[in-house]
Formats: sequence, structure tokens, C-alpha cells
Amino acid sequence: MKITALFLFVALFQLHANNAYSQKSKISMNMEDATIASIFDEIEKNTDYNILYKNSVLDFDKRITVNVDKVKIDTLMDLILKDTKVSFEVRRKLIVLVEINEKPVFEPSPRLLSNSPRPSQQTITVTGLVTDQGNVPLGGVSVVVKGTTKGVSTNFDGEYEIQASEGDILVFSYIGFAKHEVEVTQKTAINVTMKPDLMDLNEVVVTATGIRRKVEMGNSIANLNVSDDVKQRPISNVSDLLQGQAAGVQISSSGGSTGFGSRIRIRGSNSASLSNEPVIYVDGVLINNEANSISFETGGQSPSRLNDINPEDIESIEIIKGPSAATLYGSIAANGVIRITTKKGKQGEPRWSAFLESGIVEDVTTYPKNYQALDAQGNPGFNFEAAEGTFVPSTVNSFQPLNDSRTSPFRTGQSYGAGLSVSGGSEVLTYFLSGSLTDGKGVLPVNNIQRMNFRGNFGAQVTDRLKVNFTTGYTNSDLELPLNDNFALALMSQGLNGTSSIDINNGWGEFTPDELFTIDTRQRINRFTSGLEVLWQPSQKLNIRVAGGLDLTSRWDSQFFPTGEAPDFLNYDEGARFSNRFNDFVYTLDAVGSYKTDITENINSRTSLGFQFLQNLSEGTFATGLQLVAGSNSIAGAAVTQSNEETIETRTVGVFLEEQIGFKDKLFVTGAVRADRGSSFGASFNSVFYPKVSASWLISEEDFFNKETKYGLSSLRLRGAWGASGVQPGTNDALRFFNPIAATLDGQSVTGVSIGSVGNADLSPEQSTELEFGFDAKLLSDKIGLEMTYFNKRTEDALIFRQLPLSLGVGEGRFENLGSVKNSGIEIGLNTRIVETDKFFFGLDIVGSFIDNELIELGEGIQPVIFEQQRHVEGYPLGGYWDETYTFNDANGDGFIGQNEVQIGEISYLGTPFATTDISFTPILSFFENQFVLKGLLNFRGGQKLYNNTGAWRNGNSNNRELNDPNASLSDQARAVASKFLGTNAGYIEDASFWRLREISLTYNAPGSFSDKLGFDRISLTLSGQNLGVWTDYTGLDPEISSEGQANFTTEEFLSQPPVRSWKARLNLTF
Repeated sequence: MKITALFLFVALFQLHANNAYSQKSKISMNMEDATIASIFDEIEKNTDYNILYKNSVLDFDKRITVNVDKVKIDTLMDLILKDTKVSFEVRRKLIVLVEINEKPVFEPSPRLLSNSPRPSQQTITVTGLVTDQGNVPLGGVSVVVKGTTKGVSTNFDGEYEIQASEGDILVFSYIGFAKHEVEVTQKTAINVTMKPDLMDLNEVVVTATGIRRKVEMGNSIANLNVSDDVKQRPISNVSDLLQGQAAGVQISSSGGSTGFGSRIRIRGSNSASLSNEPVIYVDGVLINNEANSISFETGGQSPSRLNDINPEDIESIEIIKGPSAATLYGSIAANGVIRITTKKGKQGEPRWSAFLESGIVEDVTTYPKNYQALDAQGNPGFNFEAAEGTFVPSTVNSFQPLNDSRTSPFRTGQSYGAGLSVSGGSEVLTYFLSGSLTDGKGVLPVNNIQRMNFRGNFGAQVTDRLKVNFTTGYTNSDLELPLNDNFALALMSQGLNGTSSIDINNGWGEFTPDELFTIDTRQRINRFTSGLEVLWQPSQKLNIRVAGGLDLTSRWDSQFFPTGEAPDFLNYDEGARFSNRFNDFVYTLDAVGSYKTDITENINSRTSLGFQFLQNLSEGTFATGLQLVAGSNSIAGAAVTQSNEETIETRTVGVFLEEQIGFKDKLFVTGAVRADRGSSFGASFNSVFYPKVSASWLISEEDFFNKETKYGLSSLRLRGAWGASGVQPGTNDALRFFNPIAATLDGQSVTGVSIGSVGNADLSPEQSTELEFGFDAKLLSDKIGLEMTYFNKRTEDALIFRQLPLSLGVGEGRFENLGSVKNSGIEIGLNTRIVETDKFFFGLDIVGSFIDNELIELGEGIQPVIFEQQRHVEGYPLGGYWDETYTFNDANGDGFIGQNEVQIGEISYLGTPFATTDISFTPILSFFENQFVLKGLLNFRGGQKLYNNTGAWRNGNSNNRELNDPNASLSDQARAVASKFLGTNAGYIEDASFWRLREISLTYNAPGSFSDKLGFDRISLTLSGQNLGVWTDYTGLDPEISSEGQANFTTEEFLSQPPVRSWKARLNLTF
């Protein structure tokens, strides 16, 4: 079925748009009283031409009027340069301005002034290919002979041809990449690999008001160009794309099961009660980012809707980190905004890309054995009894069925993937079409995923001033889930609660894997995301954008316990079926207009006014059947049935105004405000306002800044911002409502209502304000790029649950705006090009963050919030670990710790659940002229604690090493005694700092001659590995996993399946 679908998909792609690209294309333009500079910008924006000039050649601030319809580029340039002393030359896609007195734009080199050229100066034809570090061809790269007007630009396939002399210097330049120079020798073929600019301030970012240059922004925004990452890194989902790529963004894996999600935190946790996950936009459409997307018990880990998105389709990701940057996104954005831009078509011939990948997945964890100590007569006993003199250990038996090949249910998992895409178009219509198939098998037999992704993105240039973009994506997936973590029917619990001998139930606890694997737990997804964007430019100064979109997720969660086969748990062996269906709708409507004008010769203004409407609608139906007919999974035939339904809806309306003033294209000052109203606000609360101010100063462009002597600085930008945004209450948090009930009164069935919630008419959104400032710098001839940001974020009116007095006649409490939370820290980004030659490159990128979290206030009369070993306590981090401390002393020196040798202290703060230090190192090494590329990702996280509840729980079962092995350390014995008998688990709240080698990949880029022989433009092969090693003092299964999946604060490790190791091979083809 899948192979048939793939062939059908390929066949449909053959009906692509016909190539209408031509160098002789005609241009229309209507610009009144516009500067020559702005006209040139418009030409470069709407055509494939690049204009090469020197500022002294022409008065670019001169204003003229241009009104032409479908003329050749020569005619347009003649009109623009009329009445000037400048002419031009068109060389393919490069327009070179030349003074009429034939003085070249650039000063001639001494070689050109020589009257007697040497034989080595004989003109030769140089050809070549220009690619990026991923070996992807770059079209439109400017190639100029240094010191002359000779220049060309690369075609769509990255190819160029230029006349030069031996000894000339070819200069290659392209937006977003560092300038590259190569000396011409007798070699007629020169291939060039362009390296990304360490800090391209002209790079554009997508904001709520439209596309802006990075240099204009006063905030730190991470812009990740990830289109090639899926080809060169072991990427399985979007969370993998984000891992270790941006300072202040922490991705935490919830475990090792295929298809489960990750927790994402941007600059810490802001709320004690609401979600701390960021919001996600795809091509301007807000999407469902439900982190715990499952409706029944699987043990803790759960899928995430973020990972429905196909990484193959993503062009770039922008991470808007805090309230100061997210002000214009309003009451949903205080936790940060992630904007995903998918790939679009470009004018030119169809370009096809295909990939095939295959991999394996391995469980590499050594699980702790189950122990039993015996005396000489074969009677069981424990170390604490030995300390009391009532037991003398003689032998210790141990076994772990999860480790032993005779009993272990783990298998070598497999992953397969295939995909095909095509892009291209004409001047009128561009397109990008893609499809992919994924088949993944986890390390457990009941953990599998099959997924299909399709995407179609189209752009239509309706008129010179009107453009329409249409994006659409579809996902179909079938995920089979294992029961895991904190669940009696989970495999981990049965293995770690097992026996010390294979002779007893094969070493398992109450249930065996065969019984557990009869349970069928699935989630099926059909998801459709679509957006329509209209861009209209009624005049040169005014731009209007109207966009709308829908994200529809149809989800079916099902769980089946077959009659007579399932484990005898809660009578599920009699048969049980749970079937829950959901339709989640997310609607987005945006409208924004921007007016840009020059106030004076050196000052310009951009004013933006916008409107946004958001709606989230979720409809769910729930059906349960117990005591099923043998051999049937039908709820209709169950002896006991239950059903329910729910509808949840929120609506938010916002308007915003932004004003930006620019001074000489060096200093930019921005002020903005947004006002929101929402259906989840209290009835007595009207609107909320979010202000913002920011500034960006490119100080290195000032006359007083000497780039040659200022500490090797070639570029320096100072920036700062202050702003606010929010997180709105839950759908029903502010509402007073009643629940319908059925009851029996005087033997008669009656209906009634009970109080569902007392509500709070004054409830308002949580409001976070943030101050940040920092700098971006390039040093040492642009070999080092450095970014540094300090931020201080404070959340006021945080929602805290207050229990109401019983005297009010209600047993429930309500949420109130009482709390205050602070996050502060420093973010650092370092990009280096340590060694750079034509044949060899070595660079190292480092991103790091140091974050401090503190609960400032819970509210008057509110006691600390306690959830097991974690608490919300004023003056400490949210979710901090607390427990009674203890001391111990082996008084008699017998090597055993008894109850009377452990002393309990006071309840104390033990540490924060989240890392305070997070640093990632990404080295890249390319050699043999970029034929081989080696990359890695090494991550350190420190400062956090993790509750090893697996270890503490095994004390209750008395089958761990601490209680049974006489060789166990005194500290291990003491923590076990304190946990089992004295009620404190402080010894199992451990330092969870770690180093993890997350990724290594090696890519081979086949030579062009080899690719050509096989009929391809490009062939590359990547071998990669993920989760290749971890170094830590943590004694549990893994220092990063969480038994509660993507829960807000619970970070305990409790019978969780640890991360697995994966290996992949991937073949990439372009043709």
C-alpha cells in the first residue's frame, strides 16, 4: 500500500508547472518620487538580477519617478540612469554600474595598469560550481574579478563561467554567506563552498508586522536555517532539529519510546499553574501544540503534536524567546514563540530531491539487578538485619530479566524513510510539492509508528503589486504505544520488581511480557494544516498583509484488553476497550498594514497597524466498554458501557500598533503596544495591554569606530528591549458552571446538577514583562562571531489555586491572580572558523545559557504547593525538591547500616528540577574540498536534581542492591534505610548533571563528475548516530528522562524507559 502510494505520488509530480524562466523576462514598475536606491532594491527583490556598484559612483538618494509596463531590463536601466554620468553592463544576472568616462567601478589592480602583460596574464575561461557547506548549489552568487568590472552570477544550479587571467582574484559574495576569495591559477575549474556569515545582520526574520532585517531588531531572536540539517544529522522529529541549536532553549527527552514527545522550555518556567510550553506557528498559522496528547493511561510519557510536522519540509525556524520580543503575539506568547517556515518554490526549472534512509535503534541501558540475600540455611534477610545482628548473609542471588538475552523482550528496532520533492515555477506561479513515508519500529514489539506526510506550497504573482501564497500540509500517522513509567502494567515495573532468579517466573514480577504485550494501545492522527496569505502593495510606501489559516487535527485514541488474555488487573482480563475521538480546530486570522516613509534624508519611519483573531475549538467523545465478549473488541457488546463528550472553546482578539524609526540605517528605535480580549478572561476583566520598546545600534558603522584597532572588531551591534506578553487562563478557569448528574432519590432515578466550578469573574491573564540587552560582534577578520544577552523576566498575576472556606457552601477552590515568578540569566552564542582553506575547514559553534528561577510570591495566605518530593515555595525555584535530610554513622564498624544508625533532620530545600547551566558544542570539520563533512553535538547540563524514584520504589519491594548486597556502600545502605523505614527519600534526590554526546554524522558529497554520470546533479551519503554516550554521577536509569513526560514540573525518574541509541544511513539525490 505504501509503495503504491509512493509511485502514485511520483506520477502526480510529473504534472508539474512548465518552466517559463527566461533571461529575457520583462519588468513592470510603478514608483513615484522614489530614491534610486529603493528602485534598485525593488529590482533585486523582484528579479534574479544583482546590481553591483560603489557608493561614490552615483547619488543613490536622488528621487525619480518610474512607470513602465513589461519592458526589458536594458530599457528600465536606461530610464533610471538618464541624466547621470553612469552607464551599465549586463552580464547574465549581474548589472555592473560604470561611469561614462569608462572609469571602472572598482580601482584597477596594478596588474591591469601594466603596459607589458606577462604570459601568465593570458585570459582563460574559468568555470565552476558554488555550493553551501551541505553541498547544495547556490544560485545568484556574485562572482567578480577583484579590482575590475568583470562579473557574473551563478545560475539556478550554482554554475558560473567567467574570463580571467592567472593571478586574478575571484570574489564570491552572497547574502547570508561570508565573502570568499580564490586566486586564479592554471586550473580552469574552481569550485567554491560558501560558509555562512557568522553574524549576518542583513538576514531577515519574520515578525508579527512582516519581514524585518535582523539589524533592526532590539531582541535576541534565534534564526535556524535547518533545511540541510535533516540531510546531515540524525533527525527524527522537530524536537531533534531544535536540540542544542539556540541559547536559552532547553529540549528534554521524556524517554526512549518511539513517537513520544519532549519538554520545551525557553528562558525558564514562568507559571506555577499554566503550561510553560511555547506556541508554534507554521507559515503564519497557529497550530495545535498539545504537549501531553493522550487521553488515557500510558504511564506518563505521551506524544506531542509538534512532532506531526515533517522535518523534511522545513526551510527555517525562528525562536522568539521572551515577552520583550513576543509582545505583538499577545496573550499566548509569554513562554516564547517558535515560527516554522516551510520550503517554497523558486522561479526556474523543476528541481527534484529524493532521499532514502534506513536505521537501527538499540536499547543500551544496563538495568539494575533484582537481589536476594540468603544466610547459610537459605533463609532470606537484609543488610539492616545484619546491622542488628539478626541475620548473617552467606550468598546473594541476583538476576534481571531485562538484561538477560534469554528473557529480555527488547529487540533491535528499525527505521525506514523515503521522500520526494519538486520545486520550481515561472514568473507568475511557483510551487513546492513533497511527500514522504516513515516506518519506525521501537525496541519493544508494541512500539511502532507509520506516518505519511504530504505538502503543497504555491505562490502566485497576480500583478506587480499583488501576490498570493497558499500553503497546505497533511499528516496521517498510526502510533502503537507501549505502557510505560508509573503504571503497574508497564514492562519496566515488572522487570525491576522481578525476582532474583530466572527459575521464578522467568525473573519477572506479577506479569510477564507476553501478558503485557496483549494490550493494544494506539493513536491515529489525520491532520490538515492550511494557510492563505495575500500581500498587496497599493503604493511604494504601503504594504498590506492579510492571512488566514486552519489547523485541523482528527485524533483517535484507542486501548484494548482482550478477554482472557490481558493481565488480571482491575478485572481487565475480562476484556476492556477505551475509544476516545477528538477534533481539534485552530483558526488564525491576521491583518497588518505597514507604511514606510522617509522623514528626512537620514531618518525613516515604519508604522504598522494590525489585527489578530484566534480560535481554539476541541470536540471530544469518550466511550468505554468493560467485560467484552470473548474474541471481540466491540464496545456495543460490552456488559458495562460508559460514554461522555466535551467541547472546549477559546477565542482571542487582539489589535496592535508599532512604530519604528531608523537613523542612517545604523540606529533603530521601536515602540509598540498590543491590546487583547479573550473568552477565557473573567467577565469583570476588560482588556489587557502589552507595551514594548526596543533599540538596535550598529555602532561599528559610526565614523568614530575604527575597525582596524578596536580589539579586532569588524562589526559590533548593541541592542536592548523591554516588553510584555501573557498567558491566558484555562478555558473554564474563570467560569462558574454546573455539571449534570444522575442520582437516585426515594428509589427513583432523577437528574440534577453539582457545582463544577465556582469561577472567578476577575481572572486575568498572567502577564510577563522582560528586560533584555546584549551585543553581537564579529572579531579577528570575521573568524569569530559572538552574541551575548542578559535577560530579566518577571511574571505577575500568576494563577494560583486558592482553597475556599467550606463555610461558603462549596468544596472546591478557584484560581486567582496572586503569584509572581522571576527568571533571569545570560545567553551566549559563539561561532568560529578556526581553520579555513580551500581544502580544509574546521569550525566550532557553542551556545550556552545560565538561568536562575525563583518563585517571588504565592499570594497572601497561600501555603506552599506540595506534589510528592517537589514544592512551590516562595524564595525558591518552582518545583524545587524538598525532603527531610539525614545523617548516618556505622558506629560499630561492621559495614552495615541499621535503623538506629540513621538520624533524621529537618525538611530542607535540596535543589531545582531544571538545569541552570546548558551548553552545547557543535564542531564541524570538512576536508578534501568539502567532499567529507563531519559534525557532532556534545551537550552539558548542570545544576539540576532528579528524584530517582525507581531506586526509592525498589526499597519497598526489598529487591535492590542497597538492602541485599553486603558489599553495598554505607551511603547507599543509609539512603535505603532512610527511605524504607524513616520516611525520607532525600538520598534518592540526586545531582543529575551530565555530559551527553547527542550526535555524530559523517557526510560524503560525491564529486560532480560521478553524479553527472549517474544522471544526478548531486549525490550525498550520510552516516549518523544519536545518543552515543552519557557521563554522569546519577545512579538511576538516565539523568534526563521524566516519568511524567512533558509535565510542567514533575521530573522524577520512575520506571521510565531510558533513551535509546540510533544509527542511520541516508542517501540524498538531487536532479
